[in-house]
Amino acid sequence: MTLSSRRCAAWWGCGRVIGAALLLAVAVVLGGLTPRAWAGGPRFVTGTTFWWAQSGQPMPFYTSSPTYYTDPGDLNPNVTHAQADALVAAAAATWNVPMSSLMLTQGGALNEHVSSANTYFDGTQMVFPADVSASNAPNKPIAVIYDTDGSVIDTLMGQGASSPSGCRQTGAVESVDQFGEDGKIDHALIILNGRCVGSNPQQLLQMQYLVERAFGRVLGISWSQLNDNIFTGASPVPAGEIDYWPVMHPIDVLCSSYSYQCMTNPFQLRPDDISALSFLYPVTSSNLTPGKVLTAQNATYLAGDVLFPTGQGMAWTNIVVIRQLQGHASLEPWEIASGVTGFQYQQNGGNPVTGPEPDSANAGTPWTPAESRFTIQRVPNDYVENLFMVTEAINPLYVGEYAVGPYQRPPAAPSGSQRVMVDWSAVAGSGAYYVQTMDDAASSCSPGADGSQTQPAAADPTGWWTGLLCSTGHTSWWSAAVKAGRSWTVEVTALDESGAATMRKAQPVIGVWHSGDSGLPTVASQAVPMNTIAAGVTQLRIPAATAAGTYTLAVADQFGAGRPDFAYKARLLYADSVFPSRVSSAGGLILIAGEGFRQGNTVKVNGITATVIGWTANQIVARTPTMAAAGATAGFGVDVTVTDPATGGWTTISSGLTYTRAGPNVVRLVSAPTALVTGVTASTALGVRVYQTDGTTPVVSANVRMGVTAGSASLGSCGGGTSCVLQTDATGLAQTKVMGVAAGAVTLAATELTGGASVQVNLTDTDTQRSLVIQNGPVYVAAGATLSWTLQALAMDQGSGAAGVPVAWTAGQGLTLGTGANTTTDANGGTAMAVGANQLGAGSPTVTACAWTTVCSSWTVNAVDASRWQVAATTGAGQSVRLGTDFLPVTLQVSDNAGHPLQGAPVTVYQTVDAWEGGCAEAGRCPASPVLATQQTTAITDANGKVTITPLQVAGIPQTVNIVAVTGTTGFVSLSLVRTP
Repeated sequence: MTLSSRRCAAWWGCGRVIGAALLLAVAVVLGGLTPRAWAGGPRFVTGTTFWWAQSGQPMPFYTSSPTYYTDPGDLNPNVTHAQADALVAAAAATWNVPMSSLMLTQGGALNEHVSSANTYFDGTQMVFPADVSASNAPNKPIAVIYDTDGSVIDTLMGQGASSPSGCRQTGAVESVDQFGEDGKIDHALIILNGRCVGSNPQQLLQMQYLVERAFGRVLGISWSQLNDNIFTGASPVPAGEIDYWPVMHPIDVLCSSYSYQCMTNPFQLRPDDISALSFLYPVTSSNLTPGKVLTAQNATYLAGDVLFPTGQGMAWTNIVVIRQLQGHASLEPWEIASGVTGFQYQQNGGNPVTGPEPDSANAGTPWTPAESRFTIQRVPNDYVENLFMVTEAINPLYVGEYAVGPYQRPPAAPSGSQRVMVDWSAVAGSGAYYVQTMDDAASSCSPGADGSQTQPAAADPTGWWTGLLCSTGHTSWWSAAVKAGRSWTVEVTALDESGAATMRKAQPVIGVWHSGDSGLPTVASQAVPMNTIAAGVTQLRIPAATAAGTYTLAVADQFGAGRPDFAYKARLLYADSVFPSRVSSAGGLILIAGEGFRQGNTVKVNGITATVIGWTANQIVARTPTMAAAGATAGFGVDVTVTDPATGGWTTISSGLTYTRAGPNVVRLVSAPTALVTGVTASTALGVRVYQTDGTTPVVSANVRMGVTAGSASLGSCGGGTSCVLQTDATGLAQTKVMGVAAGAVTLAATELTGGASVQVNLTDTDTQRSLVIQNGPVYVAAGATLSWTLQALAMDQGSGAAGVPVAWTAGQGLTLGTGANTTTDANGGTAMAVGANQLGAGSPTVTACAWTTVCSSWTVNAVDASRWQVAATTGAGQSVRLGTDFLPVTLQVSDNAGHPLQGAPVTVYQTVDAWEGGCAEAGRCPASPVLATQQTTAITDANGKVTITPLQVAGIPQTVNIVAVTGTTGFVSLSLVRTP
């Protein structure tokens, strides 16, 4: 079976093949005011490549009364046909609930027992008996196969797939294998693995559980993430929470021999399952039948958008709902329902590296508002309750066959801190629509001047640069010139907002073209992201060409996505030349020029490791092995290779170095300082002359490496660094000034690179008794905060305050200094500097002050990631006062998980005032409390990590004030204040 002009019919993944028109029309109105999107929970959505009127539409079965047909054979020698039919019927019955129009029933039997005798793979697809195949969908829409010996599953999935050791995965195998021209499911199969069931009753219940979940999948329901701590173990499981863990959770926990035993009432749908089911198969006034109730009855509908500050939708965010029932002071200790943002949005837009989106990946609508949209069809509500919609990241394990929603890509982690949207006093039968802008999320969608395919931007000459894939469909284009005989590597590292490598943002792919080429990559491509041992790194190796050329490089997201937090760091690892290109048979120092180098890179000559002496982004100095050790022959070129062990990237210069049998040049010391003083440049320079082997003829333009090989000093001709390569003048002289940096022994060396001849100078650096101290202590702040401080520093010389001393200030990433970077000490040796931070990213940047050039002191700002923020009430909690008495202010303190108070943390406070109704009766329901007032405010913590809240009050009546405070991604506290008569 293949795709035809009328139907999609493929064994695996066909649900992501469906297409439709370009635009999605959302015009349903909830309550006459708010636009209503489709509900969460669909496994499949229509795409743009075929003929349906709307793309991005969830895809249920074509009928709300689908029938299944079972295999007439036994499941295995221990489980009869009747027993198998009974467990399948029990699994199917789980999905027949009053709130959904679905009625799943058995329609009869298949015409034959399905086995390897009548099922086979024809080299392209699986071939089943005629009445089991998708072509028979109108008559038997769901075929249930009893694979007695596992041979059907082995044919389908590979030999050994039916092994009893894998029954959690292959106990019940399902597939939706055909969709109709109306954008709905036409046909599906469920295969029961007979090797997974014996006479043990628990094995039969386990098979029933697996079939129950398989029915959910073929009905078009996706996995959902709700109460995920039951799976992850990230937090304790409170009593009763297991009752709200969805049947359609993605991955089972390993709590016993049988996974159904990990759930209470495993054959009863949870509210989240019912929400997804009732969206696909709703009960409305037009299809209400006996035994069914309206989907909206005793429930609340929720929908909304989650946005970046730029206004772009933040897809791939999970939304969970927590209830506070009317008359209860605290929230329920579990999540009740869920939805995901962007489930209708285009799942794969294609990219220039792999080409346009293939039909097999087409799903979702390109209509941009769908990127932000989430919908939760049904939150149980039998009267009035407060509903808290909390944003959270999707578990990175939930990808591929375990994906929540119709997601094809690994979900990107949300940007910004966790947020809560509150539907205060939600009334049963109503709905609400919320828009949440994540104002501390990535806020720029400016990719910079990264060119186009016809006019790419020049890659940075260091071989390192950063970029941003924003907005949707954006591709970065760069150019690079490469000499003949050079192999090279392109690497792209996906970054999060803090600049750290990540697997959970952009999924970079790389393409390389000859300059001026069009179409798909003409040189090389890496179409699968994250293909290295290094986190977040996509790598493409390009072999050496016979001619020099200019190349065009492209960086794109694998799925054509783009948003403000899709940053990346690109690297071109390229060795351009070796100097000198000839060394003596004894070996010598060489300088490899190129780009993209870094500490830890290794060098090999003819496959033998050389000793790396020093490096910059554009140069590596290395000592070659001897000609004998390298296995080289005099006069014949050998390869020089630079490798990065951290990523596996490499670059090679073919025949880049030649060994000779000539003797080395002679190096003689001309001048050198006798001693050094910290912070003072010596009056005598370090100088050497290079002579030919005769010892008298100067060598002009010889390369001499000047370096500090022990101790601390700086070299003037090296820009204040500790190592560089200088060329001799017409007299064979190379020299540099030297300044002491720290007290102690210092060794200076000068080495001629061609033959390796070297001289060495040993001397001592003495330090005067000088000090500089920044007197402020370190601070702890909330990442993303905008703050300022004034630092006080004191300079001392020989025990007294040093007046009139220049102090140079430098600030780490994310910090800014006041006007000017230099100050001068006052008469007492004191000085001050204003320091600011604007939306400081997580990390520990420092401010450094230096006097006398080398006497320095540092101050640190510890910016704590939002995932580590905690909030607690320090004063004012638990108040209970009489009528006529005002509540006292409530003080909250935000700290990190080590107990440090955090300055600059935003705390969102939700308050609601309920009329006081007294206690609950011993029997029956608590009285409903009318809501008198609500308020939402945001405060920023002070230097002690504290904010003060004035309780919301309604004068003159008894009341209960409920306060909920949220900060960071996990910080949460709730409390209640009571005013009694």
